[in-house]
Amino acid sequence: MSEATSERKLPRFTVIQLLNLCLGAVGLQFAWSMQIQLTGRVTEPLGATPLILGLIWLAGPITGIIVQPIVGAISDNIWTKFGRRRPFLVVGAILGSLALIGMPYSPTLLFAACMLWIIDICVNVSQGPHRALIPDNVPKGQHALANSFISFGFGLGAVIAFGFPFFIKEILDVQVGIKEQFAVGAFALTAAMLWTVFTTPENNKPEPSAEEKKDSPFESIKMFLISCLISGVILTITITTAGFPGQFDMANKEFVLDLLAWFVLLLSFPMLGMALKSFYTPEIGKICTMHYFTWLGIMCLFIYFNNYVVHNIYMVPDLSTASQAMKDSYEPTVLQATNMSGLAFAMFNLTCVLVSIPLGVLCSKFGKKNVHSFAIACMGLAFLGTAFFAKSPLTVVIFIAIAGVGWASTLTIPFALLMDNMRKGTEGSSLGKFNLFVAGPQILSSIAVGYLINKSPMEIETGSTHHWEYALIVGGATVLLAALIALTLKKDVVLEQKETRQEEEKAPASV
Repeated sequence: MSEATSERKLPRFTVIQLLNLCLGAVGLQFAWSMQIQLTGRVTEPLGATPLILGLIWLAGPITGIIVQPIVGAISDNIWTKFGRRRPFLVVGAILGSLALIGMPYSPTLLFAACMLWIIDICVNVSQGPHRALIPDNVPKGQHALANSFISFGFGLGAVIAFGFPFFIKEILDVQVGIKEQFAVGAFALTAAMLWTVFTTPENNKPEPSAEEKKDSPFESIKMFLISCLISGVILTITITTAGFPGQFDMANKEFVLDLLAWFVLLLSFPMLGMALKSFYTPEIGKICTMHYFTWLGIMCLFIYFNNYVVHNIYMVPDLSTASQAMKDSYEPTVLQATNMSGLAFAMFNLTCVLVSIPLGVLCSKFGKKNVHSFAIACMGLAFLGTAFFAKSPLTVVIFIAIAGVGWASTLTIPFALLMDNMRKGTEGSSLGKFNLFVAGPQILSSIAVGYLINKSPMEIETGSTHHWEYALIVGGATVLLAALIALTLKKDVVLEQKETRQEEEKAPASV
């Protein structure tokens, strides 16, 4: 069956259908928001240092590296009476919700880390198939608009998730506890995803074609195991010949953490290389590189921002080794700072809600690459402004709200660019592989930036903490680099058509 024939069978989505589709993104964002905002608050009292926090955050990239490509490839190759994507949406949402409920009750740091890993696995099971509903069911001409609605859903979910504790405290003078926030996130994830499942039927059953080459669901496992082998060999050679940072002592906790960090960091690079090679074109290569550096900056914000506000704006000292009495004395300030960082993230995502659909419309006039480059440049400059010029909670909120322009574009335009270039019949697996360029930079950010902060102590009036603003400096620089890479993409089809029309209009006058 030709692509053109398949395209004719896909009716245009109405606004209501697009809203139904994007509601699943609202639920997914609730799950991510609970992780972003509250992981540090659960793990630091259990003894997590900046480096350990970064290692715990490896849950996201490692599960993304393995789970999304597997689920994407499996969902490309099956068809059930419920469809091929919807079973994954339901299972991931329900199991992820149960883990969200259990996370704040963690008695130990290891248990909290396990809960975070389970949440990430389940969310990854749902996220890839949810995004794949677009190329499955939406006409190609609406891909940019449909992705804009997904961006709108992510933004709306984050505004509500991050903002409701602050506004309930300000309006009703009731402080919503950590456990209650996780419970609300669990309910939202399941309810929103079920709404999308029951209102977005999968009617476009794939028909086999000799021209289509399906990807194996075991390809990502093979790539992961090969990458682990390469990383292990490199570390072994380094330890036996050039030595390894620190004395080789497997009984030393810090050495084991350093060894684990280097192992995971090294395995990410061959994994990314093999994934890119499996669906490479020159244009896809540039899109993936751009996305990698964008997400390197974004993860610097997501992982470390709450601690930046708590420790560098509200001047709470490091509590990872503090006595219980000291932790209790600072709890009101920590909650106040957490509410404020939540407000900043809410404004970040409110901007995303307000500009995501207009960005999709602007793409038809100015081209995807130009709109995306401008948007993420705004984000990079806002990160640097936060690090160098934000001295109060209000200025932090303003800068992070500006950064939301780039966040809206990141959730929209790169996917539209990829969907214009991916091979037919591999939508799920291609989107799963593309997710590696979100997971890979998260590994680098978790390890390298966490290591940088861990080695950068800072004295404050109330004791000692770390230079958490270094994360925003690194993030701003990498996002600006991504903006430059975006400008190297080839001309958008819409711009080429526009130029052709202009030349045709001028032609009679020149004869």
